[in-house]
Amino acid sequence: MAQIRDVSKLAGVSPATVSRAFSDPGKLSAETLKKVLAAAEELNYKPSSLAQLFRVKRTNTVLVMVPDIANVLFARVVSGIERIAADNGYNLLVIDTKDNKDVEAAGIEMVETYRADGVIQLGERALRWLHRDAEKCTIPFVHAIGTGLDESYPTVTINNQAAAESMANYLLSLGHRKIGVLAGIKGRLVTQHRLEGFRAAMNAFGVTLDEGLVEYGAYSLAGGAQSAQRLLSRRRDATALLAMSDEIAIGAIRTAQDLGLRLPEDLSITGFDNIEFGKYCEPPLTTVMQPAERIGEVAMTLMCGVLRNELKGETHPLLPTELVIRNSVCRVVKPA
Repeated sequence: MAQIRDVSKLAGVSPATVSRAFSDPGKLSAETLKKVLAAAEELNYKPSSLAQLFRVKRTNTVLVMVPDIANVLFARVVSGIERIAADNGYNLLVIDTKDNKDVEAAGIEMVETYRADGVIQLGERALRWLHRDAEKCTIPFVHAIGTGLDESYPTVTINNQAAAESMANYLLSLGHRKIGVLAGIKGRLVTQHRLEGFRAAMNAFGVTLDEGLVEYGAYSLAGGAQSAQRLLSRRRDATALLAMSDEIAIGAIRTAQDLGLRLPEDLSITGFDNIEFGKYCEPPLTTVMQPAERIGEVAMTLMCGVLRNELKGETHPLLPTELVIRNSVCRVVKPA
């Protein structure tokens, strides 16, 4: 059986680095982690000493994989997870994966080597993308916020397409037709699904989506400011911006004000998530309420059911959203 020194030799790293890859992968660079995991897989290495330690009893620890711990939405979801975990006697181990597949795969490995009992994934990657034999994998796994349902394990999310469609319908009902979209990261499923909802609303109003009014960027304040700058520099005819997150929207508000635009008279802006900051920006942000804390509570409740073999009821709930109307949107005033 392969030992830790065999893996370290093949990967060209120290034994301590190999140990860290399985115990605290977030502290390693993506390149180093990838080398260690590749070597471990080639040698079929498992930290057997840890396995012996934890086979006899559970760790009472659930691993939560977060793609961006600085994102307010994810922090709120973790808060909900923590509340239910505490009520049920579980500890949480939270890893900021930085949306890195290798870090997430190492997280799955932590359950296989008995350092955690189960995984709650807040990133987009399904278990089948992180485990080489996912169909036979028995790791307790719950996917929260993920947009693609997988029937093989519990999931909890919202209907992103319908939520985005409702916001687009609201803008369209107020006369907006030149609607810019600050669409987040292009390759993300959540971006694609929300764009599908926006297109559906436009089609229902007989309006063709102008691709020149779609701009992609990071789901962050800076990403929103930069996306808005690029879009408004080429399309000042936009009467509204539909942002895929509140952080994007708040960044866009700053850009629009720096350009001398009056909000919402010259430009309406909407967000998505209903984070606390949206209430206090100027103007207060019209947005879609995503029940982040409740998503976390349901995710941890599902995990408790899996771990105790007591999973009951709906295992793929879609939680409700609602429009939150504030002052960042106004009706289009047609010229006399």
